[in-house]
Amino acid sequence: MSDIFLGECLVMENREVAAGTFLLRLEAPAVARIARPGQFVMVRTGPSPAKGTSPLLKRPFSLHRIGSGGEIDLLYRVVGEGTSLLSQVRSLQGLEVMGPLGRGFEPPDPLPRAYLAAGGVGLAPLLALAETLAGSTETILFYGARSDDDLVSAPYLELFQCRVLLCTDDGSVGFHGPVTEPLAEVLEASPAPVFACGPRPMLARVAELAAGAGVAAQVSMEANMACGMGACLGCVVQTNEPAYTRVCLEGPVFRAEDIQW
Repeated sequence: MSDIFLGECLVMENREVAAGTFLLRLEAPAVARIARPGQFVMVRTGPSPAKGTSPLLKRPFSLHRIGSGGEIDLLYRVVGEGTSLLSQVRSLQGLEVMGPLGRGFEPPDPLPRAYLAAGGVGLAPLLALAETLAGSTETILFYGARSDDDLVSAPYLELFQCRVLLCTDDGSVGFHGPVTEPLAEVLEASPAPVFACGPRPMLARVAELAAGAGVAAQVSMEANMACGMGACLGCVVQTNEPAYTRVCLEGPVFRAEDIQW
């Protein structure tokens, strides 16, 4: 608990990378130094408490990238008041940040091959993982969104340093359909562990596919959070044992078979 940073971080960059999706880069060496792929931070998206109280609560954001220079990247989509305020933040402004928090991905070692599955902004926690696996693991990223406009740009996806298969619900680019369909074909032909983040129905299908292929799957769960540290019990999900588990503390990454879908 003593390693958790709480303080103001300088905004280095905050730019739109797809329709309504932004990349926020923060100068946060105390977070980057100990953070692991799959963990998250809580960010106060409005003014500091001395300047106002709206929004009152911090918002959780997956660590998208953990930089060697002490910076962290957060990938987020504008969906409400908090993220709308965050999208208006400019370089050199300060944001109150707490983290790193939660349990991250735990890839086995060695790991010859891995599949990453991202639905929409579920792409957020997977870049840090992909960079960790680069060079030692053959990795394929299955990345899907509603349309071409909702996908982050192809040059940006090169950061993943792996093969990328694009999917869109409307067929505007790549495979016409959800990421789970091409993932199912690849798992049948060449089973390998899966790491996923996205809408709950997508994750439930990933869990089903992984179980059918006899491989492990780790899923990053999304939940509304008030505290981010396990005190408020506002982010629980139903698991096999115990009945309810906190996403912020025991997660956000879980073994897929442990979740009651």
